[in-house]
Amino acid sequence: MPKTIAILGGGIAGLTAAREAAYRFPDATIKLVNETPYLIYKPLLTYVAAGYRGASEAYIPLSEKIVSPNVELVIGKVSRLDPNERLLQVDGYGEIRYDYLIVGTGAVPDDEAIPGLAKANSNPWTLEGATNVARALKAGARRVVVGSFQPPYPCPPAPIELAGLISKSPLYSGESSDVTLGFPGPKPLPPLGEEVSTKLETLITEAGLNYIRNFKPIEVDPDSKTLIHEAGKLEYEVLAIVPPFKPSSILAESGLAKDGSWPKVLLDKGFRHAEFDDVYVIGDASIAQFGPPMAGFLASYMAKKAIAEIGGLEFNKRAYAKCFVDYIEDGAAIFCDFTEVFTGGKPHCHVIAEGGLAGKYKRALEEYWRAFKV
Repeated sequence: MPKTIAILGGGIAGLTAAREAAYRFPDATIKLVNETPYLIYKPLLTYVAAGYRGASEAYIPLSEKIVSPNVELVIGKVSRLDPNERLLQVDGYGEIRYDYLIVGTGAVPDDEAIPGLAKANSNPWTLEGATNVARALKAGARRVVVGSFQPPYPCPPAPIELAGLISKSPLYSGESSDVTLGFPGPKPLPPLGEEVSTKLETLITEAGLNYIRNFKPIEVDPDSKTLIHEAGKLEYEVLAIVPPFKPSSILAESGLAKDGSWPKVLLDKGFRHAEFDDVYVIGDASIAQFGPPMAGFLASYMAKKAIAEIGGLEFNKRAYAKCFVDYIEDGAAIFCDFTEVFTGGKPHCHVIAEGGLAGKYKRALEEYWRAFKV
């Protein structure tokens, strides 16, 4: 059994790994390392951007999560990760020597994906970007362009939710909005199946959004506030584009990820790194190589599978995930089984709730994570 397990990242992947490790290995020392003393609950960012929730509500203190006596919360930036030496160097804390390392650092947005994007964009998948969108709406901006690149990025349906919520924003004070949604593909998320794709398209239509299919951004001119895409140009007052995501810098600097690619991990070994038997890379940090979306449910699945592999335990759970498009009075809750996608198959997805019930499901998930304990 391991003596010390270091977990890098205090998001959903890391928290799930810490709880599972504390339960499976009560005599081990578990160190959960995160750069900040809180996590940002990202499913709230669409509401923050549209003015339905305040930015402060997105913060969840990590200290409130840790109740297991063998789990230590370490706050600080990792300045060095050396998998050859089994070593983490954490600023303000010192060295951590580990028997096993679980990396759940997530992924980071590629704000330089196209020229001009970084300067012009209010990236809604950051709290700062979501807050900037809400501030602009409150100041009178009405022409909003919401869009996304091709995945990978967290929660693929969420830009659809973001555009619909902005179109209904309480910050408009009864004034009309002009919201454009640019989304890749001929239909919304065709890999999820016809049932889901058709429901999402219905929501987009009924929300009155200006909908651009097969959206492919090429360049942004911040001075003229113009976005050039493959089929034309869009003028905007607020630009809220979800960029593609890439591995975090610590993965590249440590050698766990090479040449800008995702770290190579082994599915049949619980997402163990292909070169280091004592390193597991889970969640958004590695899932893109398999094809399933970046999603908290799947990060939890990967965390549990990694801990089972470390302990030599049998693991037969399936990779289920739920996602939500909440338009307040309308919406859709989607349930998917992604198990076969990890081995090259297709997901099996269905709409399990519609209307206002979708938002209730999403709020129930938020309450679950606020109550989550390690």
